[in-house]
Amino acid sequence: MKKILLAALVLLCSFTIFAQDKEPKNIKLGLTAYPNIGWIKSDIQDVKSDGARVGFTYGLLSDFYFTENYAFSTGLQLTSINGKTEEILIGPADEPLPANVKYKLQYLEIPAKIKLSTPERNAIKFYGEFGIGNAFNIRAKKDIDLTNGTIYQQKTDIYDDIYFYRASMIIGAGIAYNIGENTNLAGGLTFNNGFTDIRKGSGTLKNSYLSFNLALFF
Repeated sequence: MKKILLAALVLLCSFTIFAQDKEPKNIKLGLTAYPNIGWIKSDIQDVKSDGARVGFTYGLLSDFYFTENYAFSTGLQLTSINGKTEEILIGPADEPLPANVKYKLQYLEIPAKIKLSTPERNAIKFYGEFGIGNAFNIRAKKDIDLTNGTIYQQKTDIYDDIYFYRASMIIGAGIAYNIGENTNLAGGLTFNNGFTDIRKGSGTLKNSYLSFNLALFF
């Protein structure tokens, strides 16, 4: 995990330094922290989605503007994507056990997006963004509660059962408010739609989330 974090940080810093050498005025760095609502989609028999769960994202953002209103947006973020499923487990005596399974997955995310902004008027501008999410699993746990109320497992480590890489499609929109000469406060809504399998084995599980973004750019 430390090697992954270090490599990602070096990559992001190298890109930032290179861009600063070219056109320093066209770079915006920001800090972000916001909640998300995650869920799991399944095409596996006897496994179905059981609603949404709250997660959280925080980290560093970077916008590299190649014109006044168009930018390449990336970052380095830690994101918890949680979700619930209803599954039929097999008990010690091969008996079926209906259960509620809560997945608690944490990823290191490095998005690659194009951001489009309107001209600023009265210190306000609107933006939309679209791109690809690249996420690397760094922690995975699950809780299992039987439908009869019995706690079957708690905080079980399932890291080896989860795929390391997660890809997603990102689309979002929001508003930015200029609160100072070089400082902007931005807020918006983003849909992160996972399109790769998250769990090893037969069948496919995919996780997605909807986030309510908040960021401060300098």
